[in-house]
Amino acid sequence: MLPQTGIFFNVNGKDVREENVDPELTLAYYLRNKLGLRGTKLGCEEGVCGSCTVVLGTWDDGENKAVYRAVNACLVPLFHVHRTFVITVEGVGSREKIHPIQDRMARGHALQCGFCSPGFVMSAYALLRNHPDPSIDQINAAIRANLCRCTGYRPILEALYSFSPEIGGCCGGNKNGGGCCKDKSSSDEDEGYEKLLSFSDFPKYDPTQEIIFPPSLRTYADSEDQAILNGNRVELTLPKNLTQFKQSREGKNVISSGLITRLTTSQSPACVSEKWISTKYVREFNEIKVETDSVHIGAAVSIQRFSDTLTRHLHESIGIAVSELFRKFSSPQVANFATWSGAVVVSAKSAPVVSDVLLVLSVLNARITVLTQSGELVKVEMDEFLERKIYETETIVCASFSKSDNRKLFCLKFGETSEQDATVFNFGALIGNQSSRIFVGLGSQPKRLTRLEAWIDSGKNLDFEDLYRESGMEKNNSSLMALTTLSDLLKNKTLTEISEEPITFLQYYKPTTNESVGRPIANYFNERAITGEALYVNDIQAHNAVHLGFVLSSVPHAEILNVDPSEALKLEGVVGYFGIEDIPGNNTPGIQSANTFFPDDTAIFADKKVESVGQVVGVIAATDVVLARRAAKMVKVEYRELKSLIDLNEARDAKSYLGKVQCYGKEEQIVNECLAKCNKVLEGEVTLGSQEHYYMETQSSLVIPGEGDELVVHCSTQGTCFTQLMVKEVMRLPAHKVIVKTKRLGGGFGGKVHNASWIACMCAVVAKKLNRPVYGFLTRSDDLAVTGKRHAIYAKYRVGIDSEGKAHAAHFETWLNGGWSKDHTENVTAVMSILVDDVYNLGSVRSVGYPVKTNSSSSTAFRGYGQPQSKLINEGLMRRIAREMNKDIEEIKKLNFAVEGDRRFLGDRIHNDAHTECWEYCTKWSDFEKRKRKVEEFNRSSDSVKRGISMSSVRLGLPFPDTTAHGIASILINLDGSIQLSIGGTEMGQGLNQKMIQVCSEALKRPVESITIIDNSTDKITNAPVTGGSQNSDTNGLAVLACCKRIMSRLQPIVEHNEGDWQKSILEAYGRHIPLQCTEYGVVNRSQFGVGDIETPYNTTGACAVEIEVDILTGYNRLIRVDMVMDVGESLNPAVDIGQIEGSFMQGYGYVTCEKISYDEKTGHLEQNTAGKYRIPRARDVPKDFRVKLLGINKANGAEVYSSKGIGEPPLMMSCGAVHSAIMCCVDDWREHNGIEEFVDTISPLSADRIRELCSKK
Repeated sequence: MLPQTGIFFNVNGKDVREENVDPELTLAYYLRNKLGLRGTKLGCEEGVCGSCTVVLGTWDDGENKAVYRAVNACLVPLFHVHRTFVITVEGVGSREKIHPIQDRMARGHALQCGFCSPGFVMSAYALLRNHPDPSIDQINAAIRANLCRCTGYRPILEALYSFSPEIGGCCGGNKNGGGCCKDKSSSDEDEGYEKLLSFSDFPKYDPTQEIIFPPSLRTYADSEDQAILNGNRVELTLPKNLTQFKQSREGKNVISSGLITRLTTSQSPACVSEKWISTKYVREFNEIKVETDSVHIGAAVSIQRFSDTLTRHLHESIGIAVSELFRKFSSPQVANFATWSGAVVVSAKSAPVVSDVLLVLSVLNARITVLTQSGELVKVEMDEFLERKIYETETIVCASFSKSDNRKLFCLKFGETSEQDATVFNFGALIGNQSSRIFVGLGSQPKRLTRLEAWIDSGKNLDFEDLYRESGMEKNNSSLMALTTLSDLLKNKTLTEISEEPITFLQYYKPTTNESVGRPIANYFNERAITGEALYVNDIQAHNAVHLGFVLSSVPHAEILNVDPSEALKLEGVVGYFGIEDIPGNNTPGIQSANTFFPDDTAIFADKKVESVGQVVGVIAATDVVLARRAAKMVKVEYRELKSLIDLNEARDAKSYLGKVQCYGKEEQIVNECLAKCNKVLEGEVTLGSQEHYYMETQSSLVIPGEGDELVVHCSTQGTCFTQLMVKEVMRLPAHKVIVKTKRLGGGFGGKVHNASWIACMCAVVAKKLNRPVYGFLTRSDDLAVTGKRHAIYAKYRVGIDSEGKAHAAHFETWLNGGWSKDHTENVTAVMSILVDDVYNLGSVRSVGYPVKTNSSSSTAFRGYGQPQSKLINEGLMRRIAREMNKDIEEIKKLNFAVEGDRRFLGDRIHNDAHTECWEYCTKWSDFEKRKRKVEEFNRSSDSVKRGISMSSVRLGLPFPDTTAHGIASILINLDGSIQLSIGGTEMGQGLNQKMIQVCSEALKRPVESITIIDNSTDKITNAPVTGGSQNSDTNGLAVLACCKRIMSRLQPIVEHNEGDWQKSILEAYGRHIPLQCTEYGVVNRSQFGVGDIETPYNTTGACAVEIEVDILTGYNRLIRVDMVMDVGESLNPAVDIGQIEGSFMQGYGYVTCEKISYDEKTGHLEQNTAGKYRIPRARDVPKDFRVKLLGINKANGAEVYSSKGIGEPPLMMSCGAVHSAIMCCVDDWREHNGIEEFVDTISPLSADRIRELCSKK
C-alpha cells in the first residue's frame, strides 16, 4: 500500500521505501547524495547532455512484460519513480562483472575523459533491454541526445553498432564464420598497417543474463487513497483517479511530469510555499484507448508513447509522418518522460516556443477533452481550443483522433540544426479528399492557412508565387522553406532529403614490435569510468560540507553601490555571504604570478565595480547546493551603470585594449614596398566567432581545511601548481600549506586553467572562514556566463601575388576580443600573430595583433591557442587568391606551401617535418581528384543540395621554446614490485597517464598492469607547468625516461644477478639500502639536437580531405566522408592518438558550423545562456565514412620520446580549415549558378541561418 506520504521503488535490485519525499527533489540528487550512486553524473541539469541518464523499468500489464525507458535523472522528480525499477550504471555492471556494453566501450576506446560515458551506457542499455538485436537506426536514435566533447563519437558508435546484426555485412556480424570483412584493409595502400580494432572476437550479448524486473514491484498493492507529499516549499497532491483530482484541484498548480515546473522553479528565489497537484497517477489521464474508429490518448501519456500510438494506430500515410517528426524531437530521454499535454501548455504560454505536439494536434484536428473549472468534462474541437486559448483556464484530460482519415500528412520541423534543437519553425499539411488542413508554426500557436487550403483543394495549378500570395505569410527564410517544400510535395508527393551513405569507419596505424610503447592498449581507467566507479571532484564526499551559490553581475559595466544579502541569510540552512571583504590576501593573484607565468588582472570577487555580465560579485554558502543557488539569486546588488562595450568592432574603434599592440615580422614600410612590386595585391576580411569549451564536467572545486592553516584543494584544474599559487596568494599562505589534488578532469580543452583556479580560490576563502569543507561547482548556465571562451576575432589582410598566384608579401592585422580582463589574451595574441603564416611561405610578412577589451566574459585558453584563427585567416586568403586566379584552391595551397628547410617569417627553420608527405598521401588515399570531379557533376545537376570537397593541412612545431617546455616525473617502487608513477601533467581525457604508464613499462620492462598513476598532486610533484599545448607527452615522457634510467642504473646489476626476477631484485635492493624512488625533470636540450633557441625540435603534420553536403534551403549540412592522415612519428599509443584526432576534428567542425556565441548588445547577456541554447556536435554529425591513418614516418632527431610526436591540437586546425572551405565550395557554387559574383569574405561559424543568408537571392 502506498502510504499517504511515501513512495516504494527498486534501485538496482534493492527495494527502497521513502517517506516524506520533497516534491522538488530530483532522482539524480537522491541517487547521488542519499544512495551514494555517483555514477549518475550532472553535466547540465537541464536534460540536454545525457550524462545523468538512468533507466526506468515499468511493468506493462497489457503486454505482460517490462518496458524500459532512458530518462534524465536530473529532471525526473523522485516522486515519479513510485513502483518503478530504477537502474543506474552501477546496476548494469562493475569491473568484477562488466556488462557487454561497458566491455565493448572500454576495450573499444570509446571514452576519453569518461564523464559522459555512464550516460551513453544507460541509453544503450535501455535500448538493448527492449530490443536485444537493434538496428543501426535504433542505436542512433537511442544515443542522439547524449553529448560527448572528447571522442568525436566514432568509437562510441562503432562499439554500439557491434550489437546490431546489420553490421558485419557478408559475415552477419561474424555469426556465419569466416571473420569480418571490415577487419580487412580497404586497399593496397593499407598494406603494412593494422586496423585499430575489431569487435568480431567480443563475447556475444546474451539478454537472458540481465537483471530481472523485481517481482516486488509487480505484486505491490497500491493504495487507492491519494498521497500528499510535503517539501520545504511545495505541498504536492497525488490523486489516483479523476474524482480525487476534481476534489483536490482548487488552488493548486496542475503539473503532469513536473519536468518544466521543476526547471522553472528549481532556482527561483521565491521562498513562498506553493501547492501542486499532479496528473502522474490519475488513472484516466494515463489511459490509451484504441477503438474501432478512434484513438484516445490521456494527457499524462509521455510524448514518446503519444507518437508511438499515433504511428501504430492511425493510417500509414499519417503515422509515418508523425514518427519522422518526433524522431527529431529534443531527446529520447525527455520524450520518454515529458507529457504531450505539458508540451502543449508550456509552448502555448511561452512564446516564441514552437510546439511539434501542438502542430500535430492542429493538423490532425484532434478533439481535446478538458476538465472545466466547474468540474465538467467537455470535448472541444482543435480550432476552438486554440482560438479561445482554453489551455489557460481548463485542464487537458485527453486527445482523440480519427482512425479513418486516409489523407496524406507532411510535417516539417526546422531548428538551428536538423535534429534535436528547439523548433524555430514547423509546418504541417494534411492533403487529400479536397479537404486540406495546413498549419504553420511561427510562434506560440500554429496558424491555419485557410486560403491556401482552399486554393489547393480547388485543384488549380499553383506556381510558387500563388503559394506565397494565398498563404498570407511574410517572405522570409522560414516561409520560403515551408512553401518551397510544400510546392515540391504538391508536384512530387514526396520529400527529397539529404542522402544517407553506408557506414565506413577505418582507422589504421603501423604495428610495432615493442612490448608496451606503440600498442593500442585501452586506457587503464576505462573500466572505472564506464562502470561509474571513477570519481570526479563533485563525486568526492566530505563530511559537514557547505555548498556555494554564485552571485553574478546582471549588468555589463557598473559601479557597485550596495550588496544586500539579508533576505538570503534569513533562509534556514544558509550559512553566510562572502565577497571581496573576506579575502585575506590578494584579490588579483594573477598579477603576482606574472614573472612565473604571465600577467593577468582577473579579480576573484568584483571590487567596487563589475565589468561583465556573469562576473562573480560574491558567494552564498549553504548546507544544500540547491538552497545555495536559490539564495544567491536573492542577494540584491545595487548598481550605477556605466557605458559598456559589448561589440568587438565598437571596442576596436574605441581603441579599448587590454595590453600593448603586438607587432611581428618585417617593418611596415618594407612589406608595403614588397606589396607594391607584386603583380596583384588582394585584400580581404575575416570575422570569426567565439567557441565555448563545453567540457562535460563544469568548473568544480572542493576545499577541505586542515590543521595549521593547511588547505587540501580538490580541483578540476589543468594546472595543479598554477592553482596552488593562486590559492596561496589569495589566502596569504606559503605554497607548502596548500595541497592541490586532481585525479582526472571531465574535459578541459584549455578552459580549466584560470577559470578552475578562481573557483578554487573562492572555496578556499569560505573554507578558511567557516573551517568547514566547501564545494563549489557551477551550473551549466553559470559556467556559460562566468567562464572564458575562444577568442572571437576580426582580421584584415593584404597579400601580394605573382602571375601564378604565389604570394610574395602579406600584411595581417587582427583584433582579438579579450573580454573584461587579461586572462590569456596577451599570450594568445602573440601566438596567433607569430603563427599567422600557418603552413605557407608568404614571403615578407608583417603581423599586428590587437588585444581588445570588451565588457564580456574574459576570453581564455582553448585548444589550438590562437592557431585555429590563423588557419581560417589563411583559408580565406587562399580562397581569395584562387578566386582571383580562377584556379582550384588546392592548387594555390600547394604553390604556397612552406617546405622542410624553409624559414618561417620570424626566422625559425622548418625541420623534422612530413607536411609534404602527408599532403601527397592524403590526396591519393582519399582519391581526391576523382571525387572532386564527381562533386562537380553532382552540383551541375542539383539546385537545392550542393556538395563541396576540400583539403587542408597542418604544421605545429613542438615542444614550444618557453617556460612550459619541461616535465617532471617521480617513480616509487613498492616492495611487492608494483610501481607508483607520478607526473607533472593532468589527465583530462587526452590519455596522458596511459601513455606515460606505457613509457615507464617499456623503459623498465615491466607489465603495464604493475604501474599506476593515482593522481596529480602538489605534494608529490611541484612546480609543474600547466597541462596543454600538445606537448605533455614529450615533456613528461622525457622526465619518466630520466627516472627510469636513474632507477635502472641502480637496479640493473641486481636484476641481472637474479636472472630478471623483479620482485626478488626489489627486496634485495631494499635490503642493501638502494633507493627505490626517484624524481627527475625532462627538458628538451635544443642545442644537443641542433635546434635553435626559438625553434622547435619537430613538427607534427597532417592533411585531411572533407566532403560535405549542404541543403541550401535549410542551411543544414552533413559530412559525407572525411580522410585524415597524420604524422605523429611512432605513436606511443595509436588508440589514444586516433581518439585525439577524431575528437579534435569534431570540435573543429563544431567551431565553424553549429557553435554560435552572441551577446545582447544592450544588456550584455550571453544569448546562448543554457545548455539547450548552445549546440555542440552530436553523434548524428559524425561522417558516415570516417577514415584516419597514422603514417608512422620516422624523422626523429632524438628529441622525442620513443620517436613520437604530440597530437592534441593539430587535427583541430585541419578540421576547421577543411570543413569551412568545403561548405564555402557549396555556397560559392550556388551563388555562381545564381549569377551572384560578389566574393564572400571569410565568416564563421557557417550556421544554418548564415548559409541561408549567404544563399539568398535578395
